Formats: sequence, C-alpha cells, structure tokens
Amino acid sequence: MRSDRKREEKQARKEAKRAKGNRFYRVISVIYTVLALCFIGLLLWLNVLPAKYLYTVIGILILISLFIVPVMFSRRGKPKRKRIAAIFAVLLIAAFGVGTYYMAETIGFLNDITKIGQAKEEFYLVVKDDSEYEEAAQLSGKTVGVHASADSVYAEARNKLKDEVSIRYEYEEELPELMNQLMDESYPAVFISAASYGTITDNDDYLKDGTRVIYKISVEVQKKSRTSHVNVTEEPFNVLVSGLDITGDISNVSRSDVNMVVTVNPKTRKILITSIPRDYYVELPSKDSMDKLTHSGLYGVQETVGAVEELLGIEINYYAKVNYSTITKLVDAIGGIDIDSPYTFTTHGMEEYYTFYEGYNHLDGSMALAYSRERQSWVDGDMRRNENQQLILEAIIDKATGSTTILTDYTSILGAIKGNLETDMSKSDMASLVKMQLKDMSGWTIEKQAIKGEPDSGFCYSLGDYASIVAKDEAQVAAALDKIMQIRDEE
Repeated sequence: MRSDRKREEKQARKEAKRAKGNRFYRVISVIYTVLALCFIGLLLWLNVLPAKYLYTVIGILILISLFIVPVMFSRRGKPKRKRIAAIFAVLLIAAFGVGTYYMAETIGFLNDITKIGQAKEEFYLVVKDDSEYEEAAQLSGKTVGVHASADSVYAEARNKLKDEVSIRYEYEEELPELMNQLMDESYPAVFISAASYGTITDNDDYLKDGTRVIYKISVEVQKKSRTSHVNVTEEPFNVLVSGLDITGDISNVSRSDVNMVVTVNPKTRKILITSIPRDYYVELPSKDSMDKLTHSGLYGVQETVGAVEELLGIEINYYAKVNYSTITKLVDAIGGIDIDSPYTFTTHGMEEYYTFYEGYNHLDGSMALAYSRERQSWVDGDMRRNENQQLILEAIIDKATGSTTILTDYTSILGAIKGNLETDMSKSDMASLVKMQLKDMSGWTIEKQAIKGEPDSGFCYSLGDYASIVAKDEAQVAAALDKIMQIRDEE
C-alpha cells in the first residue's frame, strides 16, 4: 500500500512538473508569436525591403514557426524537442525585439522629419541697451516705431503686440532709419522682425552692443507648397538643401546660409551637388523684389525654393531644411569626421575659435560647424565656404556609409537628426529609394559644382537699404544649369 502511494505521489509530482513545464513553453510560444507578428507587421509597414528579400524573410520565419509553436504547445511532446524549440524561440525573441526596436525608431524618425510643422516667425520689441525699460508693459501708452511693411505676418505680429500692450505705432519705411531713430531716442522702442534685427546687427557692432530685446512675439507663417513630387525610383529629381543660421526649433524661419541643389538621377546612379553663394542676388517671388538668397529664408523655405527655381530655371521637387544643430549633433553621433583640408586657417566671429591645418583634421560637431561656416579667412569667402560645406558633407557621407558606424550608432544617428531636419519628401518616397538601393546595392557617383559671382552692392528688400551682394554671373548660372540638365537627361 505504501509503495503504491509513493508511486502515485511520484507520478503526481512528475505530472505537475510536466504541467508547469508545458505552461512555461506555452508562455514562451505566445511571446514568440506576438513578437513575430509585430516584427512582420512593421516590416510590411516600413516597406523598405525588396520583394525577394521580404518574401524570403517571411517564408523562413513561417517555416521556423511551424516547428517552434506546435512543439512548444504540445502536451505530450518530447522534452528534448521542446527545449530545442524553446532555445530557438528565445534567440528569435531577442532578434525580434532588437529588430522591432530599430524599425519603430526608424518609423518614428520618418514620421518626425516628414511632419511639416507650422513655420513660425519671431518679432522683437527692442530698446537701447541703457534704456530704463525692462519689460513690454512699461511701454503702455508710449509710441513705438515699427517698419511700414505690408507683409501680412508682420501685420499680425503688430496687432498681437497691441492686444497685449496698450501702445501706439509710428510707421517708418526704411529699416536703417527706424534703428537710427531708436538710437537717437526718437522712439523709446522699436518693433522689428527677429530675422531683420539679426541681419542688421550682424553688420553693425554699434547696434549690436547698443540695443537689447525686452519682448518677443511669435507668429505662425502660412505655408504654400511650390514643390512638385515625382516617382523617385524612375525619374530624376532636384532637392533643395536649405541650411538655416540658427540652432533649436527647425520650424523657425531664419536666413538660409547654406543653399545646395542636389540633382539625383536614379537610373544612372548619379548625384550632382550645386552650391549657390548665400549672398547671391536673386528675386524673391512673393515680394517681386531683389535680395540676397540668404534673406529668402526669412520668409520661409518655400520662398527659397521659389528664388532658386527663378535663378536656375529648374523645378525643385523636394526640400530638406537643416540648421546648425543638425550638423553638430549628427557629426558627434557618428564619432566625428576626418577631412583633408586644402589650407590652414583660423575661424572668426564665433563663440569658439578653431585653427585647422592643411592636411588631415579630425573634427567633432562644433568644429565641423565652424569649418563649414568660416568665410572671413579668404577674399572669396562666400565661394570658398561653399567648397568647405561640400567637403564636410562628403566627409559625413563617407563616415556614415564607409564603415560600421551606421549600424553600431544607428539609433544615435536617428536621434541626432530627429527634430533637426524637415523635408517634404514623403515616407513612401524615402522607402522606395531605400528599397531600390537594397535591391541591387549599386554605388553612386557624386559630382560637385559651385556657382560663383562678383562682389557688388544692391538694394535688399529685407533690409530696406543697400548692402553687399554677390552679383549674378549669367555665364556661371548657364554652365551650372547645363550640368544639371546633363545629369538629369542621362539614360
């Protein structure tokens, strides 16, 4: 009787152990199934793998799953087979987890950079540096000088300020005269766009040191798309890269200090980078007036798109807007870049000064930004700066694609660019380009050209005054256009 009871107890313990083991294997199989479905779902949604790779991956996962799931769900399956299935399941769960994380990060990144935020323009209430006024409310009942601009955004900003502070306006047609009247105390304060204030004070140390901002107004800018999208895997297209001279929020409007047209021919795998000087004298399409190209950014990236289209006589299909933060954070994320500098020089006019030497230099983010911004070291500063910007861009591409950096620092790179890049190229267009590249892994040939011109003086709409410009060189523009069309039309 005792031996029978012992056998029953032993059998009961064995059954309980088997039941516990079955529950464990079933939990593993459920986790595996959920993550496998999430992985496949994200893979299909992201849509970057060519069909031959996508179907192969899904087919292999289905075959493995047909072994793993039934074995682990079986009540009477052999323990050894269940253990082997569980090992495969755990390894694949880890792989699914990593893959799902990377794809989720990629999807979040694409959503972020293609989510065109409402552009904002800032306006400043400015007083003399030694003024008694410290805040806007103290100006209640006073008369403030403002620019007599018919721009609707400026008008909205003026009304917004009057709603907040009981002030009167006196309109001045010329921006320089407006600032002069502030300095001679004809006005206790002036109200001016942040971009115009920055442009004026950058060229006048007396105004920079003698004034200060006591209040800011932010106004949303109405965007009107000028770009025309194409089938990026079949048709050539042009991308305008507009680099703003600010850090922080990419939706803020500011001067476009970097202007490059990237012409892509997906059939021939050729890319042409055309740089245009920041001070090139162009027509602002919405203002029907002339100004520096850099000032077009004060009225939004679409104004820059329109100005470049007018200058070159081409259609811009997409734009990519970046700023100082994009360069510094991206270069730091990839562990710095190496450049072969053609010359030795020291930077000017920045918070930190750097000396770069002829030959190879290793640059971190702030150094790369300083190298790409410097122009005072050369007589042809603006043209030389374009060449330096192309050098930095090439170094970033080489570092990101010529090593394991893009794999080992993938999420850091996405995090660095996220929030510091804006493009109107759709997620599906970008996915199509990635899929095309993965399909045959063909290399790309990159060519560069820079449009040049002669220093001159011209009336600038945004300043309301004459300023130094780079005069348009018709022959240079025509030659650049010929090269763009050549790359575009090659079969």
